[in-house]
Amino acid sequence: MASLYKRSTAKGSPWYCSYTETLPGGRKRKVRVSTGTPDKASAQQILTKLQSDAAVRSHGLVDLLADRIGKESSKPIAEHLRAFKDKLTASGRSEDHIDRTANHVTEFVAFSGCVSVADFTADRGNRWAASLIQGGMAGRTIHARLTSLKAFSKWLVEHDKLIRDPFTSIRKPNPNADRKRERRMLLPDEWSWLMRAVHSIEDVKGCDSQNRQLLYRTAVQTGLRSNELRSLRRGSFHLGDASPYVKVESRSTKNKQVARQYVDESLADDLRKHLAAKTPKAPAFTLPSEYDMADMLRADLATARALWLRDSKDADERAEREETLFLTPDNEAGETLDFHALRHTCGAWLAMRGVQPKIIQTVMRHCSITLTLDTYGHLIAGAEAEAVVANADMTAIPGILAATGTNGACVPFVSQQNASRCVPGAKGCDDKPATIRLASDHNQQETPQNTGLNAASCGVVRRDANTQGGTRTRKAVFGRGILNPLCLPIPPPGQVP
Repeated sequence: MASLYKRSTAKGSPWYCSYTETLPGGRKRKVRVSTGTPDKASAQQILTKLQSDAAVRSHGLVDLLADRIGKESSKPIAEHLRAFKDKLTASGRSEDHIDRTANHVTEFVAFSGCVSVADFTADRGNRWAASLIQGGMAGRTIHARLTSLKAFSKWLVEHDKLIRDPFTSIRKPNPNADRKRERRMLLPDEWSWLMRAVHSIEDVKGCDSQNRQLLYRTAVQTGLRSNELRSLRRGSFHLGDASPYVKVESRSTKNKQVARQYVDESLADDLRKHLAAKTPKAPAFTLPSEYDMADMLRADLATARALWLRDSKDADERAEREETLFLTPDNEAGETLDFHALRHTCGAWLAMRGVQPKIIQTVMRHCSITLTLDTYGHLIAGAEAEAVVANADMTAIPGILAATGTNGACVPFVSQQNASRCVPGAKGCDDKPATIRLASDHNQQETPQNTGLNAASCGVVRRDANTQGGTRTRKAVFGRGILNPLCLPIPPPGQVP
């Protein structure tokens, strides 16, 4: 039976309705819900509609999934946001990441005036992004906000709270198009002066000289981020191995994977002495607050510049040094130095030393080689020219110069069995005709070479496939077919192969 009733006699209080709903399997459930209106006639219409919908569902005439999605999408956004934060927590995301993501979604909701997630539309998302651009916000910051919003809407669809993602068509701006802060690396010469400065001042931001010196060296060698360095304990250091390394647990890394970063023997020895008196779970370094890390480094950098200026031989040299940006936070390109710049320095120095990009990617723990090349590829000076020269060396053909008389040396020619032979007619060679090798895994047969052939047209005779160790061709190769890669069929000028 269905009925209407009031829970309060106060004027304007809403009517409540009660009815029975038949669930799949024949079970019945009593439903009590507010109609939201104090008008009895309107409440009666709402009750009739609810009863009608319940009857349709009980007879299987309604898509239950679509019906559930409709109910979920009408719930308050705050309820969904709490569940989304729980999902991020279960995924191992940091509290900072969770709070930042939730704040971005809350910003959009406040701007758009949405009451439920059913109000989410692409137009509202684009209007929000446009307002951020017009407000002068950097592309990287807008990119982060849209990433949070799109992650939330994607989760709504995956958990059957929205039937489709309304923000799929929204395009995020290029985060690097108008970056307001570009980090610079420390130059090798600046590093030596920075170490002098650290030794000259005992305390900066509550961090003593030894802590700062070891902290900077560890950051530059490992490329660890500020929060990763802060998470290190004595037990994080494995310094007794043949290759000493620092281990960062997955809960503290950005990609949520365990990091193993190697250090050299000199730093390992100094760290071993530093950690000797600490308990296994004690912090490895005594550090200032996370907001003072950049100020600490810049203070040491200012001391280093003062020492460098004081080291001038005369007034003219000092005046010349003062005009430079050596050991200043900002360089000529407008790049600035903060604590994260020590990580950037690690990757930059590896690139300058010619370390392979794939190894740099591993050390820096980048998600793709593209990120590594975009960040550090320009620091490999002259790499293109060297690569072309190296490629030209690979295409050099043994014996060609001697055969065409361009030099007087006898050029050795290496077969598959590492045997050598000379080109007929070349200076320093005997007059015996050269031979052509038969390609076989076990035996070698030599065929006298026609005196009209030279090194440019020599080839490999393959055995029949029915013979032991042979291949599927029976051709003797003289300019066409299967070639020994060490004897390419390039004829001298004027000779047609």
